[in-house]
Amino acid sequence: MNASINPKKSCILVIDDDDMLNFLFCNFLESKELDTVSANSIKEAKEILQTNNSIDLILLDYQLGDGIGMDLLEENIVNRYCHKVPIIMISANEEPVFLEKCFLSGVDDYIIKPVNLSLLALKVNALIKSVGMNQLINKQKNELELFKLEAEREEQVAKFTYDYLLRQYSPPQEGIDLWLKSFSAFSGDMAVAKKTTSGSLYFMLVDATGHGLSAAISIIPVMNIFSSMAARGFHVQKIVSELNQKLLTDMPDDRFVAAVVIEINPFRREISVWNGGMPSVYWVNDGQVVYEFKSENMALGILDDDQFDSNVKTIELQDTGYLFACSDGLTEQVNSAGAPFSTERVLSIVKKSPYKLLENLASMLRAHAGTDKYCDDVAMAVIEPRQVFKHINKSFFGTGSFSFFDCQPTPFSWQVKLTGKKLEQCDIPPLCNNFLQQLGCDQYLCQKIFAIVAEMTSNAIDHGILKLSSDIKDGPEGFMRYFAERERRAKLLTDADCVILSMSWNSELAPDRLLIEVEDSGDGHNINVKSPGSDHKFSGRGIHLIETLSESVEIFLPGNKIRAIIK
Repeated sequence: MNASINPKKSCILVIDDDDMLNFLFCNFLESKELDTVSANSIKEAKEILQTNNSIDLILLDYQLGDGIGMDLLEENIVNRYCHKVPIIMISANEEPVFLEKCFLSGVDDYIIKPVNLSLLALKVNALIKSVGMNQLINKQKNELELFKLEAEREEQVAKFTYDYLLRQYSPPQEGIDLWLKSFSAFSGDMAVAKKTTSGSLYFMLVDATGHGLSAAISIIPVMNIFSSMAARGFHVQKIVSELNQKLLTDMPDDRFVAAVVIEINPFRREISVWNGGMPSVYWVNDGQVVYEFKSENMALGILDDDQFDSNVKTIELQDTGYLFACSDGLTEQVNSAGAPFSTERVLSIVKKSPYKLLENLASMLRAHAGTDKYCDDVAMAVIEPRQVFKHINKSFFGTGSFSFFDCQPTPFSWQVKLTGKKLEQCDIPPLCNNFLQQLGCDQYLCQKIFAIVAEMTSNAIDHGILKLSSDIKDGPEGFMRYFAERERRAKLLTDADCVILSMSWNSELAPDRLLIEVEDSGDGHNINVKSPGSDHKFSGRGIHLIETLSESVEIFLPGNKIRAIIK
């Protein structure tokens, strides 16, 4: 059985030169479960206050043998020797001027002689409780101020780290216009853009659950994985699958991230979009919405792998136009009447205001809300592929002279073979690119090689093994039909299906050149070389790109092996 702990009793200093009254007051207060200390003079009271710091209240008679009770207050004796304690003055004087003087001198309460002991007990208890409450409030206030100061210091460090990471992950990109407005110091909406080694652009706009630091924490691993995988050229499907798995594994159940992930491939002339829980993304051209990428997927971090859908929507990249994307903080912001800004309003502005679109939207959003303190984080983005890729000819098709390697390597050969389901689970181009970078291959040539390998392996899998025809892509919704059929056939892959990529430098077949060969296990397929003037057709684009980037290209019958040589 645990021993009970008695709470500390309050201690009353009774100052009265009348021994009988002093004794009476002390006995009465002790009968009320209070401790007492008695003094018969101001001098004795001073000595007690100097040595006893446990006094909780002073009961002070006005008229004392060596002075008046006010002397104790005028000399500030109480505050000098102990913490601030309440004082009850005892006197027979009821004059208003006298009472006012007492209260102005620091007396907290006053009791008239002859003393009503019951009233005295009530006044003592009330003052002790009041002082105790004030002390508790002051203590909590001090603790709160310390906590706030520490929280501010931690937030400053976190904000610095957060901003640094965002600058690292998302440096400015020409042709991409962003507008972000956070609800608090940390934003749950963020955008990141990355150019791949093949020259494609990857872009992601995210909206994490909640606001502030808790939302920002969810974004950091997403930005990290996206930036790393995009830079290495992984397919959008693999990127979003990895992001979903990371959030499922490392974040609480109530933390998820809505996202739009976009890949723009200028060589295959394709725009691929995965939209999970975000407002629609629009491809706009000449004031018209050409295509709407609706959200057909759940946000990242909700569904398990076997339920998660990583399929993308792909359309043809046109010569002009732009993509517009936003978070729901824009469309759902309400005005004073509770009416949302709405998707319809956004679209009407998008169609009418192509010039400085984001500035116009931001201005109209503020006018609608009547403030710039919005209910949620707001993010908007415009991507103009024509501006993003305006230097593409210089880096890919230019005639400038490049050194293939930083230092001339000895001859080497490298080969990778993938079979069955591994053909879908593992991207060959990033493996190839990583190998070349380790050898010190020039950046621009890495991009060329990446694009060539990507086209060769894509043709081998899609046309050689899966026997897909590019003609499926032609016509409305052609890309959707193509990728749906591709997904269906990919599920039927067996270990008999394989693709082999071989690379060699300075071989007998290609002295001082890089030789690339891709062979598939298919029966062979006809390759219709696209003429440069037939831009409206999709079939043959891949082989035309390979021929443009290579010194020479050779296709071996029956069409399941291709060789390219790069100078």
